Amino acid sequence: MTGSSTGYQEIADALRAQIAKGSLRAGDALPSEAVLSRQFGVARDTARHALLTLEADGLASAAVPGRGRFVQDPQSTTEVKARHQEVADTLRAWIAAGKLGVGSELPSEAELCREFSISRSTARRAYSALEQEGLVSGSKGSKRVVSAPMSFHDDGNRSTAWKVYGERPIYENRWVTVAKADIETPDGDRFEHHKVYLPAAAMTAMLDDQDRVFLMWRHRFVSDTWNWELPGGLIDADEDPAVTAEREILEETGYRPKGKLEHVATFEPMIGTVTSPHHVYVARGVEYVTEPTEVNESQRTAWIPLSEIPSLIKAGEIANSGTLVALLHLLATRGISSRSV
Repeated sequence: MTGSSTGYQEIADALRAQIAKGSLRAGDALPSEAVLSRQFGVARDTARHALLTLEADGLASAAVPGRGRFVQDPQSTTEVKARHQEVADTLRAWIAAGKLGVGSELPSEAELCREFSISRSTARRAYSALEQEGLVSGSKGSKRVVSAPMSFHDDGNRSTAWKVYGERPIYENRWVTVAKADIETPDGDRFEHHKVYLPAAAMTAMLDDQDRVFLMWRHRFVSDTWNWELPGGLIDADEDPAVTAEREILEETGYRPKGKLEHVATFEPMIGTVTSPHHVYVARGVEYVTEPTEVNESQRTAWIPLSEIPSLIKAGEIANSGTLVALLHLLATRGISSRSV
């Protein structure tokens, strides 16, 4: 087709047609820029523009170094991995399974190249990823060995703790207490810092068998915000947070969890100034048992597919911290990963 006046859009349309009729399926490699350039008789830039158009449409992956682009299902959350990431994943699996124990000598870069049919630079990048994670020690010119995995848990070191010499309340009732704490920072500066106490709360993300989550559209007058939220409420004195969560589900939605609630996290929504533990749960499977008794909690409710959640977050239509924690947890643990928000 040399000498034709084919434009990038025509090339993109031709590739779309092949994808639509199944000649090119999700995961298949797309023709390279060089191949398209020869096939359609166009400049390399024109071929690249066509592939970038498919990428913008969600039909093509971003270019993977050394491998090119791949057909992608626009609804899919699976990303095509670079070759060095695949090799690193395999080595991680060997370490996790005990095939390579702590202190074991790892294959050299040359051995890795032969084992996986990769270049020396790809082998080096795979090892570099594992070294950054603390799974591998050693470097070019010396034997690499499996290291003890780096721990990110609390090591007990409190050397930079802020010292609290006392505090005094300046306003308090059953809903809120405002105090001033006498504190000293690690650099020796001493001053009074505001501290606010709010009641603890519990909330629950209810999932049905269609991968949908129950949300309530409601108004928050304090910030004059309309947004989607999970059912939840304040914890009574000495009440188990899970009991609160189940009670609030029933009162606000009329549903009841079929099984035990799954605890996701307990977090502080404004940890620098306010203490108000928020307990987040997931209920996988619920049954409708009665009319809700709370009439001031929402304007409308809906079972919303998880696939719609990222766009609602991006649009600012989910602003509640507990709701965000629960939904982002569900997205992060759904299959392998979720599409970036």
